[in-house]
Amino acid sequence: MTEGDEDISDRLNLSGPLTVEAVLRTLQERFMDGQCYTWVGSVLLFINAFETPSTAAQSVLQKLAKMLVDDAPDGRDRRSLIFSGVGGSGKTFTADRLLMKLFTITKKSDWFQDLRKNWQVSCVVLKALGSAATESNRDSSRMGRMVDFHFSGKQIVKVKINCYFLDQMRLVSPPINEQSFHIFYQILAGLTSEERAKFQCSDHDHRTLHYLSQGTEPRESTQQLQSHFEAWKSSLAQLGIPLTDVLKVLVAVMLLGNIVFYEAKNQELAVQNANELQNVASLLGVQASSLQRGLTLRTYTSSRGIVQSACSAAASNGARDSLAKTLYIRTVVAIMRKINTLLKGPSHRSHSGPLSSAKSFSPLPLAEQSDQVVHILDLFGFEQNEVNALEQLCINWSDEKIEHFYVQSMFRDMLERCRTEEVDPMWEGSPHDCFPCIQLIGDENKGMVEMLNQETLSPRVSSEDIRVRLKEQFGSSPCFIPPSGSSSTFAIRHYCGEVVYDIYNLLNANADTIADDVIATFNSKDCKFGFVAHLFVGDLTDGTPKGQMGRIIPSYLQHASHAEQRQMTAYIQDFQSNFNDVLETLKKSQPFFVRCLKSNSSQVVGYFDSKVVSTQIQNLAIFETVDYVQGGFTHSLTHESFVRKFSMVCSNVSAPPLTGTPKEVVQDLLRAFVVTQGGDSDDCTYAVGRTLVFVSEEMWRSLCGERERRQGKAAILMQSYVRMYLCRKHWPELKVSLRHSQLQSALLTHGSTTTAGTQPSLRADEYTPRNYTVYKNFKINFPQWRVMKYQYPDNGASVVLRPGDEVYVISRSHRRGYLVVELSSGGNVHVPHNYTELRLTPPNSPSLTTPAQRQDPVCSDL
Repeated sequence: MTEGDEDISDRLNLSGPLTVEAVLRTLQERFMDGQCYTWVGSVLLFINAFETPSTAAQSVLQKLAKMLVDDAPDGRDRRSLIFSGVGGSGKTFTADRLLMKLFTITKKSDWFQDLRKNWQVSCVVLKALGSAATESNRDSSRMGRMVDFHFSGKQIVKVKINCYFLDQMRLVSPPINEQSFHIFYQILAGLTSEERAKFQCSDHDHRTLHYLSQGTEPRESTQQLQSHFEAWKSSLAQLGIPLTDVLKVLVAVMLLGNIVFYEAKNQELAVQNANELQNVASLLGVQASSLQRGLTLRTYTSSRGIVQSACSAAASNGARDSLAKTLYIRTVVAIMRKINTLLKGPSHRSHSGPLSSAKSFSPLPLAEQSDQVVHILDLFGFEQNEVNALEQLCINWSDEKIEHFYVQSMFRDMLERCRTEEVDPMWEGSPHDCFPCIQLIGDENKGMVEMLNQETLSPRVSSEDIRVRLKEQFGSSPCFIPPSGSSSTFAIRHYCGEVVYDIYNLLNANADTIADDVIATFNSKDCKFGFVAHLFVGDLTDGTPKGQMGRIIPSYLQHASHAEQRQMTAYIQDFQSNFNDVLETLKKSQPFFVRCLKSNSSQVVGYFDSKVVSTQIQNLAIFETVDYVQGGFTHSLTHESFVRKFSMVCSNVSAPPLTGTPKEVVQDLLRAFVVTQGGDSDDCTYAVGRTLVFVSEEMWRSLCGERERRQGKAAILMQSYVRMYLCRKHWPELKVSLRHSQLQSALLTHGSTTTAGTQPSLRADEYTPRNYTVYKNFKINFPQWRVMKYQYPDNGASVVLRPGDEVYVISRSHRRGYLVVELSSGGNVHVPHNYTELRLTPPNSPSLTTPAQRQDPVCSDL
């Protein structure tokens, strides 16, 4: 934390020697007390108990959100909050709650409620589309995101969701013991019989659909799935996205898996479940024959021109899978772009449709005209299955980079600054180094990613070729375990342990291509479904296949460097480029970290598995963080910045005047502060270098706490002077108003109605009334017609006049602020002036008036 207002109970307080066991024991005690959030310096630890934390525990997130918005770093207008941890540690769960806290602490604007509502419903939509059940997490987010909050002052002016990865292979081949995306199971449970008939899926459930049957059974009940589907439909409608269009595409994706091509006896391709081909074509707005040709024919460019030939059954089924992935991913992207349009401020919004070509969705944050930007990075958790695919390689590689960024930001940068400033860092720990593994995978010239990209784009490459090249090129790396014998698997030593990867899957998933023969099926001339046709806009110039391979992800999501060069790239190559840009964004900001841990591997509510947590404490460098916070310098500022921030903490104490060079002023200020705190002037909780001052976490909290205390006292003093001035300024009017209120109260208390011939007694402060009232620059003489606005009297006595009654006012009362009303039953009553409103024409009903009362009010210009 960078302020001193946090509760000390939220911090990790250790007694005795610092060991991993001591840290583990303290965290377990807090966990059992329901305290799942713990501060270690400026790093927040969260232990996932697989249940919603208490309100008191979640107040920590409120403080974190306030810190992100309030604590502007010197010279930097960007801050970033990075969630990291293993799979199932509750990163997305915590990030969602933190994001909502940002909405609660910011200034409200005219469109704020719309922004907040759009954000809430967009989370419901994206969670169903981007989450799936895995071995380690029944609600795992498979879509990484960076959410950018743009502020002007403390008011949100724009929100942008940046998505840079989506699990593709899960759609057509879920991993063992896992499931496809949540939305498919929710659709099957939530559609009515009439809707099933409309969308051509009356006879299907997850067991009869090939893509879904490869996964496990849904872990939620039918009622829960139906409830989620109703919420998803409602959220989609609130975003203005056509439900029918989206459902047609999603159902078509599910049915595509049941279209199976095989070689008949005459060596021609035949279709198993031809009726499913017809149903899919109908849902997508194309002819079944056109769809079949697109999946089974391939165009090639030869010396004799463009020719077409029939595909093999395996190639046709592969084209089918590519189409399913393309439809799903591009539909999600279209929805994301619509959401980002709705999350823009009023001055940024365009009037385009949900599938406009305007690039409102991008994997990279864009510079905006705002005072401050807060980046919230919610990553995938480290995964380690029995056999892992390209998805896990991307996830674990990105985790390695984020872990390296954490170690660099938390430890090495500060140690390097201390050495440069010739200051003893007071800490000499050695956190783990992720750089060798990062270089093994992502070196630009000879890394594994570069090799995979070259082999993927090369024709007729085999898994055996990859296996041999991997062994030759990376066999000497300490982080690489080569395949043994003829095995198609190899392993990498990550910071969280060894992970085994399958070569065939890496090569197949990295292709990320779709033939232009398939794309041509959905050109705007032949496709009658505009939503689907728009998904392929820009992939074909004239709608005619030319034997080229397109990308599954849309062209506007490919990295700018590749798109401009018009070069063919593999999936992981784009992922590498985009993620590197994300890291560059983080490096330009002031980073904060939330380290998430799972309490057990079985997702049991409230169970603390010491072995599982202990492993994470060591892998995530939490022990080193605790050691560093307790013994090293955790904060550094320039001399000038330190004086500006903390010069007030030593005011009004016996300290030397703050004169001299900035360095001398800092030294005098810190010595004086330490003395006032009862410490030694040679305290080792700070050090002053040539250009920077370094302070420990303990000293930083003391300085911030004293600064906040003095700021609070100063604010109260300023408020008292302002209120005193305003009170004195408005006292004459206030005095009259108070006397008026006292008179009204006295009149209502003693009774204000009179009978004929009686009048209430007059007080000494009576005045001589005017014989007119003023209405829009005109004098309105008495008598007047008025209409009652309120019941009178309203003190429980018998009612004389009710709202809407027309009354005849004969004059002002001698009591200030009252009118004399003549009752039709005889007698007069004194009514407060503000209980009536003027009526310029007398009523027409003779029963309500007397001859004397029929006089019209006389108006004269002021």
